[in-house]
Amino acid sequence: MACVEKGECEKALDHVSWPGIKPDQEKRYSPLCNIGHADRADHPINCVAWGMADHYCKKTGRRLPTEAEWEFAARGSSQRKYPWGDDAPSGKYLNGCGKECKEWGRTNGTDQKTMYDDDDHFAATAPVGSFPAGATSHGVLDMAGNVWEWTADWFAPYSADAATDPKGPATGTQRVMRGGDFLGFMADWARPAYRWRDDPEAYGHAIGFRCAADAG
Repeated sequence: MACVEKGECEKALDHVSWPGIKPDQEKRYSPLCNIGHADRADHPINCVAWGMADHYCKKTGRRLPTEAEWEFAARGSSQRKYPWGDDAPSGKYLNGCGKECKEWGRTNGTDQKTMYDDDDHFAATAPVGSFPAGATSHGVLDMAGNVWEWTADWFAPYSADAATDPKGPATGTQRVMRGGDFLGFMADWARPAYRWRDDPEAYGHAIGFRCAADAG
């Protein structure tokens, strides 16, 4: 990335880290970080902490999307259950955990649960745009599966009050991410409305980001 080459942005990490990580987890999941692998140049970036993602977006004239913006982009005005519609997740629509993921777990010493029974053909991340059938109503790709995506917001319970284009709280301890990942085994994780959160200093194989820009 030009921003990294200019020394203006941090390079993604080649290993994973999160609160409470165990040595066997670091050994198992670090090889799934995409940085430094020429054959993954068209895969989503991963192994980035929230601050790294936020800084990169701002340095390139954009920003991380709010939760509300991310969800609207994924669900559209028709408020689909999943980005592609209401059909249950499968290897046709996203890079989640199927047969290929189960086999990866067997090879790497972990019992991996699956989201669906078919094979999506990608045990780790997939090249961006590999699942056109999973596009949103506006043609946005990869809003479910592949990697969770950091949003701008701190995590907090939703307010009961109605709000238009809501923003997260001013402070917090965890940042929100959306979308699910390639090892995801719960169908709910592929729902755009599902909220996941983590320590903003965490960086893992299953976490990436995309930038947003104001219209106009």
